[in-house]
Amino acid sequence: MSNNLLQQFEAWKEIEQPNRPDFVEYLKVQSPWIFAHHPSGACFREHVWKINGLYICKGCLMTSVGFAFGVLFQLVSGWLSSFPEEILALVFVALLLPTLLTSSFRWPRLVRLMSRLLLGFLMASALLLLFVTERWDVRFVIIATYLLIQHIYEKKRKKANAELATSCNA
Repeated sequence: MSNNLLQQFEAWKEIEQPNRPDFVEYLKVQSPWIFAHHPSGACFREHVWKINGLYICKGCLMTSVGFAFGVLFQLVSGWLSSFPEEILALVFVALLLPTLLTSSFRWPRLVRLMSRLLLGFLMASALLLLFVTERWDVRFVIIATYLLIQHIYEKKRKKANAELATSCNA
């Protein structure tokens, strides 16, 4: 079965109406790991939460919550317009540092989850700053930093998943 949400939705729509289950119920049976980028299996159970029959990546969920909080915080406070970009740069580095440290060292799970919350807040704030600032150099630094960190982190995550799967299957 496909692990693409849109394809799952299309397959669900093709089921005859009287027999069609609720979409979430359909996903629970057909693709319960659709919201977790980690491979299914016992090795990756500590990386996901099982919520209502669906596996959801802990780090991604916490990042999403942090992102939502970052958007709400900006809407309520307007803080990105209140500080010079140089101060915001320091704040952004402070928000990114926990994620960089926790991905480099084996820190407790709770600390790693909190770092993902801060990462989400940072991502929302940086995205919104693209529209708040009038400085193109700031926009360039935000985009370049995002692409660089994303590239490095994605390679590291794939390698860690492969190592974990190998050690678990050995």
